[in-house]
Amino acid sequence: MLSSGASLTEIKNHLGHEKLESTMVYLKLNLSRKRQVQKKFVEYAQSILSDDPKIEELIDWENKEETLNWLDSL
Repeated sequence: MLSSGASLTEIKNHLGHEKLESTMVYLKLNLSRKRQVQKKFVEYAQSILSDDPKIEELIDWENKEETLNWLDSL
């Protein structure tokens, strides 16, 4: 259903789960789909965040590569 474009909420409701966490137990994404979701999230986050020096100070850019590798492992 997810590959066909259904939302997680639709899948949750279809399966009769009360909580989304229950649905997530059964959800398995292939690597290409995870990358698509990750790319959409990054694009969305970049579109709503303005350049703010305070935000930049909070981000630990020294571990950027480590963070990106961790995100890829999800």
